[in-house]
This record gives sequence, structure tokens and C-alpha cells, in this order.
Amino acid sequence: MAAFTPRLPPRPVPIPCFFVSDSKSSLRISSRNIHLDDGTLAAGAVTCTPGAPLKLELGKRGSADIVLPDSVHIALGRFDPHVHFRETAIPTRREVEEFGPEGVDYDSLVAKIVAANALYSIRSGCLAALKGGVCVVGAMGNTPWGPVGPYRHERIQKHYTEHALFPIVMWPRMEPGAEAIMGHEGKDFGSTFGGSGLTGQTRRDMFELWRGQAVSYHNDQAREEESIVEYKKRIQPDEVLLHHEYFNGDTVLACQAETMKLAKEAGLSSLLARHIPTGPALQQILDARSVMPYALPAEVGLDYVYWCRERLLTQKRETALINYRRPAHPSREDQLSLIETTRDSVRSGDGSIFFGTDHAPHALASKKFKNGLPGAPGTRNIEHSLQFYSELVNRYGYTQRDIDLLASINPAKHMAQFFDFPFEVGTMTDGAMANLAIFEPEAAYQVDEAALASQLEDPHYHSAMTGESGLRGRSVFTVANGRVWNVEKAPMPLN
Repeated sequence: MAAFTPRLPPRPVPIPCFFVSDSKSSLRISSRNIHLDDGTLAAGAVTCTPGAPLKLELGKRGSADIVLPDSVHIALGRFDPHVHFRETAIPTRREVEEFGPEGVDYDSLVAKIVAANALYSIRSGCLAALKGGVCVVGAMGNTPWGPVGPYRHERIQKHYTEHALFPIVMWPRMEPGAEAIMGHEGKDFGSTFGGSGLTGQTRRDMFELWRGQAVSYHNDQAREEESIVEYKKRIQPDEVLLHHEYFNGDTVLACQAETMKLAKEAGLSSLLARHIPTGPALQQILDARSVMPYALPAEVGLDYVYWCRERLLTQKRETALINYRRPAHPSREDQLSLIETTRDSVRSGDGSIFFGTDHAPHALASKKFKNGLPGAPGTRNIEHSLQFYSELVNRYGYTQRDIDLLASINPAKHMAQFFDFPFEVGTMTDGAMANLAIFEPEAAYQVDEAALASQLEDPHYHSAMTGESGLRGRSVFTVANGRVWNVEKAPMPLN
């Protein structure tokens, strides 16, 4: 065997891993810290082969291709149900004529698609996910030729499957008059300020088309009584907090209440609130479960457990100004409530609560203030997933078991309702899908934007985490359907 010392942030003593240098299809990895489904740690080994199920051997390590040091853990690979990759398929003229959108100029549409695809690719998004220990994602369809209706959804799902480095679930987009996709979870952009902007009867008609099906939505509508321009003139808030005070806790609660009412009237089977930002918003969903006739899963916004308004104001101003997303960042009080309610819910056995990053890879230029208003919302988060989890473990008493449930087990089970994975997901068992996150939880971490831009093949890369101190967590390998990726630098497959 040849010794291999991975690149680490400065540490008193470097920690070696060992693996054979020759490439092989199957790789056996041994560890003293394998996360089991019951929350315990076990010594043993995992064997990973591309496209084959996991082989798990507990209680014995023996010889292995990769021998992990005692500080490194093997957990289930993370499932992120909420990302925006931007890329879409380029339709033919015939496809646009037959499957819409209606009344659009074909050449203009293709130009928009080419421009969007140039900013962020499926490959770049996959590399970012692998860096964060994420091996499966759910992608939103807010693209110039989105997955609206059965044909377009199937066409774009095929495009993502052909170009992805791991499984991607493409969520179908809901639009007025568009046929529902049976057995899937439609994405309602009508609740999103800056998105479709659908209100009233139009939105009710759209929900009616999905009767008996599952729907998800962004809980971030504008205020009914006042535009953001009018609000800015009246309040004149700090630029850093403009969106976060306009889209505040009250607007979130109002949007959630309105959407739950629509879902009840339409007879949906399930309604998922995405990127829940505050404790009161999460509690509203939990309380409604006893009175609503449909399932109410809950997706907690992962960055909201890290960012709050007070923390934004301590950031460097140029970094804070790219930390826009909708709805508002919580106050510190509402953030603590979100952290505590999420932890208590998952420990109570709630299997329908999970994290989502809402990874929104806008170029930095698109986030700039224009005419006194901020640009595109959302932050680039997915590659820093491990550091967010470490924040919860080190500051708020979360256990690795809590993280496994919220980041792997629960979202995997939710997504498996709508996507045909080749093997069982969300379980560390022999014969399950070989999805693993291999990481050192206590290693120091520092964001290096230049390095990440190169490693993620993303010339537009910028990070809201730049300059943050005290970050922990080092991703070592990510396994996606049996393929082992070394993710310490540019993600590279080892088998």
C-alpha cells in the first residue's frame, strides 16, 4: 500500500489515510465510525462498486483499499431536495410549437436558454454537491424551457439524467392550464415574489389540476398592501436588511396559511413548504397537521440555521449584500426557535422533516443592487453543507444522528415517493443504494473562492461564507450510487 496524506487546513498533526494507487471498479473502505440507522457507530468496512448496491460488513475491518483514520466518519450520503441548477434542454422548433410555451419566439427562447446554460451547468452543480457530501438532489424547474406538463418534464428529466454525475430528481413545474404529472410532486412558483406572480383564481385553478397529487411551494410572497419600492421609501432600511424586513415572518405565515387553504380546497394529497425560515413558520406547519386532510412535510432552510439578521450585520458588507434570498432571514430569536423546533421534531420521530439548501447559483453580477433594489435572491450553499451541519452539532447540541435523519434518511424517503431509485435509499444496510458521505467532522475549514471556482468548474463562483471564521468539517470522499469521489480538491472518481 502507498501512503496518502490528504490536504488539510493547518493542524498540529496531519492525519493520513491509506489506499492502493491502482484504479479498480470496487473499492473497500474501512472505518471505526460507520453511522448505523439506529444512531450508533460501528467499526467495519463498506465496499462500493459503481451501479451496484452497498456491501456492508460490520465488526471487522481487515484489509481495505482505503483505511480511514479514527477521526473520519462514514455516514449516509446527503439528499438535498431543493437546488437550482439553471441548465435546461434546448428544444427543437417542433417541440416548442407542440408543447409550448405558446406565443413565444423560438429564436429568442433558444437565446435565453443558451445564456442561462452558460452561467451554471448540471456538471458544475453536481461537483458542488459532491464537495458537500451530497449524492442526490432535487432540481427546480425555473428555467427558460421548464418542465411544464408531462412531455416537457420527461424531456428535461432525461436531459438531467444523461448529463448528471449522480441521480437528480427534476421537480415538474406547475403552470395554469398545464396537465399534472400523476404520482409526482409539482412545484408551485405562484407563491414566489419575482417568480410566476400568480394570485387569486388563477392559482386556485392551477392547484385544482393537481387534485389528489403532491405539491410544494416557496413560502415567500410580497406584502399585499405595499410594494417593495413603497416599503423602501417608507422605512428606508439598511440595504443589507431590505429584503429580510420586507419579506418578514408575517409574510411567511400569511403565505403558508393561504397556500394550505388552497391545498385543502383543491384536494391535494401532500403539501410541502420549502425553505422554512423561522421557528413560528415551522410551528404553523406542525400545528396544521392535526387539522388538514393531507400530508404536510416540512423542509427547513439549511442556511437559516446559520444566517440571521444579526449575523448578517457583522459580515463584511460586500459579502452580506449577496446574502439575499426570499423569504427573510430570521431574527436571532426566530432562528433559535427554528433550530430548537427542528431538533425536537426530528427527535420525536418525525420522519417528514428535513433540510434543503435552496442552492441558488446566481452570478455575482445578477445579485447587485439595480435602481436601488437588490437583484437575484439565494446563495450558493450546497458545497458548504457539511459546515452548516457542523454548526448545529458544535453550537446547538445536535447529534450526528440528528443530522443523518434531517440530511439523509428523511429527505431520501420523501424523494423516493416520486423517483425510482435502483436500490433502497435512506438506510445504511447491506444491499441498499451505495450513497455515502465520508468526512472529518472536527477539521478546520476556510472558504477559498479561487480554489472552489476552479474545482467546481464555475468561473462565476462566489460564496456567502467567504471570510467566516470557526467553520468546521472536511469532506474527504462522497459516494454516489457506488462511485467513490475524492472531494478534497476537484472531485475525482476513484473507481
